[in-house]
Amino acid sequence: MHRRTLAFVVVIAIAACNPANPSTTPTPAPTRDPASLNVSALLDLSGSRAPSGGPQRDALQLWADQHTTGSPRLRLRIVDVAGSPSKTVLELRRAAVEDRADAIVVGVPVDYDQPFAAAVQLAQVPVLFTLPIPEPATAGGWAFALAPTPAQLARATLDHAAAQAVLSSTVVVSDESVTAIPERAALVADLARRGVAANLIKVTGSDAGPRLRAIPPLTPIVFFAGTPKTYIDAARQTTTGASLYLSYLSDLGDLADLREAAAQTTWPGSRWIAAGTSGNQARAAFVQSYTDRAGPPTSLAETAYDALFLLATAAEGGIEPVRMRDRLQTATFPGIATTYSFSMSRRAGFAAEDLAFLSFTGTRTAPVIR
Repeated sequence: MHRRTLAFVVVIAIAACNPANPSTTPTPAPTRDPASLNVSALLDLSGSRAPSGGPQRDALQLWADQHTTGSPRLRLRIVDVAGSPSKTVLELRRAAVEDRADAIVVGVPVDYDQPFAAAVQLAQVPVLFTLPIPEPATAGGWAFALAPTPAQLARATLDHAAAQAVLSSTVVVSDESVTAIPERAALVADLARRGVAANLIKVTGSDAGPRLRAIPPLTPIVFFAGTPKTYIDAARQTTTGASLYLSYLSDLGDLADLREAAAQTTWPGSRWIAAGTSGNQARAAFVQSYTDRAGPPTSLAETAYDALFLLATAAEGGIEPVRMRDRLQTATFPGIATTYSFSMSRRAGFAAEDLAFLSFTGTRTAPVIR
């Protein structure tokens, strides 16, 4: 058995709760085309886990449609992992071992624990994450975080909020979902670094309303950790005048559902999705092309588009995984969401200066910088 396959068997036994039944018919390894860059993208296109992978799928397909020629030719395979943590790990293994992908894009929330980190390193191909994860493990150097880390987001969020109110009078709300836990932990840790004890409220989908209505009426700022679906109804009833900070993962549709409370809401994102801040011709062209296809882009859509740009650029000198990894971790890539820069010790490439705090005004189509 190939050592990568054997190693993945061990990881799957640890990480997968409901492994699929083994097939009795062996699947032959696909024939490789040395002129093609094979990329598998794992997204949540069904299931209940948020955020939806739809905007990322649209961005990936847009990039692929715009780059049908060139060398190497990129072949994109989009896989729906349906909100399942175990299927995410299984499809990561399948992409690396059975499909022999040259690179993998992970566009779903993951619990980046030791077994998952081991699965990434055992893939032996570049694995790019488009959603925030903690600074990934550097052993082997296969993981690349394209989104801001939870620590970056917490620092920027609290810096922004501190200009408006005393942080000791703010509240952190978490539904303890897979997206909320790292954001909540980062906010609490950064508050502690500033000498502030967090006022933390943990909620569920069923008790979010009454628990949030119990927040003191003069609370100036409420931070909501993780994707906002659990909080939407309750946030609409929050005391007028309170500033509501939502997640980097917020979907524009969810934000629009806040109705009148949208005026109180801000969230961190790439400054280049804001109206009137195209920055350069490439960014303006992306925003226009994406908007024509699917409506205003999100930060996650920008990052997914950038993932293929980074991989295609890294593959220009050859698609051997080690060579691609080395190019990714030694070059600077001017993308749409940010300018990415990695190193052997720095695996999160988002430039903090490209973070901005966004809000809706007027028609609530494209956000503006607050």
